[in-house]
Order: sequence, then C-alpha cells, then structure tokens
Amino acid sequence: NNESYQSWADFDESRKKGFNRPFFTYILLFVCSIVMVATIAVNDWQVEALDVNPMIGPSAETLIKMGAKDTEKITDEDEGWRLVSSTVLHAGLVHFLVNMLALWFVGGAIETSHGWFAAMVIFCISAVGGTILSAIFLPEFITVGASGGIFGFIGACIADIVMNWNLLFCDFVSENGKKHRHIIVVVVLLIDIALNSIIGLTPYVDNFTHLGGMAYGFLCGLSTMQRLSTDFFGMEDTVLTQAKHFFFRFFGIIVSILSLVVTLVILLNMDSTSTPCPGCTWLSCVPFPPWENETSKWWYCDDCNTVTASIVGQPFASLEVNCPGGDLAFVNLTGTLDRADLQK
Repeated sequence: NNESYQSWADFDESRKKGFNRPFFTYILLFVCSIVMVATIAVNDWQVEALDVNPMIGPSAETLIKMGAKDTEKITDEDEGWRLVSSTVLHAGLVHFLVNMLALWFVGGAIETSHGWFAAMVIFCISAVGGTILSAIFLPEFITVGASGGIFGFIGACIADIVMNWNLLFCDFVSENGKKHRHIIVVVVLLIDIALNSIIGLTPYVDNFTHLGGMAYGFLCGLSTMQRLSTDFFGMEDTVLTQAKHFFFRFFGIIVSILSLVVTLVILLNMDSTSTPCPGCTWLSCVPFPPWENETSKWWYCDDCNTVTASIVGQPFASLEVNCPGGDLAFVNLTGTLDRADLQK
C-alpha cells in the first residue's frame, strides 16, 4: 500500500487522544454507587446477617422495594421497569466492589477503544437480555446486579479477540512482548468469569444473568466492536475475509435484538410460578457449605416461592410443607410454636 508500518502501540496511542474518555462507564459507576448508598439507607443503614445475605448487604424486602428483578411483579403487576432498575442494584458491598472493579477495567477499556455508543449498546442489551433470561428460568428468585452488562462487556471482549486473533497474536504486529500481554488479558478475563460465576451461586445474584449477558455481549460485539483492518499494519485482507466481516457486522446485532424481543414476549406471557427448567436452580444459587446440616449453612437460597403447604388433621393437627427439591416436612401444630421453632 506504500504506507509505513504502524505498530499496535501506535493504535493504542491513537485511541487515547482527543475527546475519547469512557464517560458512559463513569456514569454507570456513579449511578451504581448512588443506588448502593440509597439501598443501604432504605435498609436503615444496616446490613443483614451473613447467612441471610453473604454479600454484606440489605434484605430481600429492601431489594424488592428498590426495584429488584421479581418475575411475579413483572408479569402479574406490569412492573416491567424492574428489568432495567435491577441492573444498577447490587446485593451488597462485596457484589458492588467486584462489579465496579470489573466495570472500571473492562468497560473502560472497551469504551476507550470502541467508543461510547458501542459500550452503551453492549451494556444495555446484555444487562436487560440477561435479566429477562433470569426472570424466565428463575422466577422464584429475587436477583439484582449490573453483572449482565459487565458480562456483556466480557463477551464483547471475546468477540473482539476472535475477530482480531490474527493481529493480536501475530509476531509481525505484536512487538516487544505485546503478544504475551494479550495472553495475560485472556487469562484475566477467564479468571473474572470464574470469580463472578462463583458469586452467582450466592443469594440475590444469578448465573443466568451472567451467562446470558455474556452471550448477548458476544453477539453485540460482533457488530459493534471496531475490527481493526489489517491495512492499518500494511497487510491486505482477501475478498473472502472482507465478506465474512461484512456478514458478522450485521448478524450479531440482528440476532441480539430478535432474541431480546422473543424472550421478552415469552416472559410477559408465562406463568410466574413455573419455570421451563426446574432443575436449573443449582446454576444460580447453592446453599453453602454442602457438608453442613440445614441449620448450619453459611447462606441459604431465596426459593420460598417454590414452597407449598397444607394442613393435615390426622393423626394430629400438623402443617405439611413441600420444600424446594421435593422434600416433605411436618410441623406439629398442637403445641405452642414461635418463629425459631418453625425455622427448624
């Protein structure tokens, strides 16, 4: 092309000039921080016991009041706004700090490299899309978090890596050990996915939002992430490669929007007391540790909506409780009971 070769460092430097700061990321950080403080304030400036909320945060009642994802309220009480409000809420300080760190590093990097519009599209579609999937598959759980959008950023990073693989890991382009830095970035992303997936096993946080958001982010990333042309480095694309890039540019965003609409229609027309995958709850919340008895767990899962009960008169007055998982429990109603007795 009779043009001088430019290194990857030149590209990095070119993206940091001018009015190119991650302002959308800054706004998200500010909004989430304000909402976190407001949530603790509504909870009377207190946090719940760790066996109730291991994230060091408020009660489920407070989260619902602040706009947590609650499938029954979304479908039966027309509170669709919860699909948006839940994306800036957090289960507690641990959840908040982990998400804000990930948002600062991953979201800020994406916005700096690809612009505020791409970052906004990826976050919004991934956050809402992940929340819709959570509402469909986990209608009995109250969940919150910006994790769907953050996992969307991670999915977009994966799309970026896939689209620019030959450039990121090419010795001709990646100079001065940059290829090793790119490998470290991939490892950090995998660690972040693993860490957040573990957090997703605690109450009020769920992995359907995480993994659904990552899938949406990957699809959005195919369309919104700027693919660096090999011409930038003095290398030419083939016609086939150009055609492939053109196809994926439209494929990702179209599939994302169609999936969002279809899942939203399914959610608004479903029975809020049923789920298409009753056995999938273990992907999102697991009482821990598994070797402790039921009264000694570090935390429990908020799946009370799956509990049913009936009064039995024979051989004595008792309450027959159908617990989550199909177990039966009987509570003798002939004596005097207090709350502690019922919890046992």
